[in-house]
Amino acid sequence: MDNVDVIVVGAGVVGLAVTERFAAAGKEVVCVERHDGFGRETSSRNSEVIHAGLYYPSDSLKAKLCVEGRRMLYELCEKNGIPYRKLGKIVVANHPEEIEKIHAVFEQGRANGVEGLELYSGRQVAAAEPHVAAREGLFSPETGIVDTHQLMKCIEHDVESAGGTVAYNCDVAAIAKAGEGYSVEIRDADGETMHLGSAVVVNCAGLSADSVAAMASIDIDAAGYRQHPCKGEYFAVANRHKGKLARLVYPAPTPISLGIHAVIGIDGSLRLGPNAFYVKEIDYDVDASHLDEFLQGAREYLPFIEEQDLRPDQSGVRPKLQGEGEGFRDFVVAEESARGCAGLVNLVGIESPGLTACLAIARTVEGLV
Repeated sequence: MDNVDVIVVGAGVVGLAVTERFAAAGKEVVCVERHDGFGRETSSRNSEVIHAGLYYPSDSLKAKLCVEGRRMLYELCEKNGIPYRKLGKIVVANHPEEIEKIHAVFEQGRANGVEGLELYSGRQVAAAEPHVAAREGLFSPETGIVDTHQLMKCIEHDVESAGGTVAYNCDVAAIAKAGEGYSVEIRDADGETMHLGSAVVVNCAGLSADSVAAMASIDIDAAGYRQHPCKGEYFAVANRHKGKLARLVYPAPTPISLGIHAVIGIDGSLRLGPNAFYVKEIDYDVDASHLDEFLQGAREYLPFIEEQDLRPDQSGVRPKLQGEGEGFRDFVVAEESARGCAGLVNLVGIESPGLTACLAIARTVEGLV
């Protein structure tokens, strides 16, 4: 059995960032990915937003790692020429309960150390975004967008330049204790199996993170690691509206998502999404019958949207730790010595703002081992 210093399971943006961190530190590291390329699931099926860190409780990993990671991510993009735009965003309110929510988000964001937040009157919103209808708004100048494919391509290049390996079309079939470390059984696309030994295994498996934790003998129900897939769909907006918005525009948040918002792409294209609903099975079809939900939701603050402007675009699935009707759950970033699995690090429930936080998560993982 061959041995390396670190095995990372999953080559989404977080797995790649973790792999790069260990490779840059001189560790022999292999990232094992079951798909034929990086970021085939959650990392490539999202709004591509760099979040400022507004919404999360101040003592949470989501708040801390989002704020830290956002600063690190902008620096990485600037240094490496990764396409990004710091557009800013306005969270809008048109009803009394929404106004109350955005004032609470404003206070939470300030408590989290988010820079430059301003509460806008309806007149200020109209001056900034003439096509947006709002009684009040919350402006966040630090919010932006990033080309996630180019981001992951850059990190993958840095992994390889530092001597790390990303092994695609390789599925983790089993994880077993072996002496002071672990033996990981890996099955390739041809069905051939091999065993790779390591003192450290980092579970960055995204939608499958709870399954991988269970494979490593963690009782996921006792640990609170069982994930609940939550789907979000997007609808594309007709190009005739391209350029009408200069910033991202969000409604007040809901208990399980940030609401159906106006997403501006790096190319200036406009999308609406995501909605949010729990699912039993993972698929990426967009239900065209949900168009009316998007139309009615968006017209609350984008009155120019017409039914014929919308067409189904893409969807993604978040690995949520909170089930339907349950309260806030934080990221799990845990070294598992306390559960008898020294050297195993589980990253579970890495949903939004995982993309923004990826570099800070990687730094945290390195510190744990």
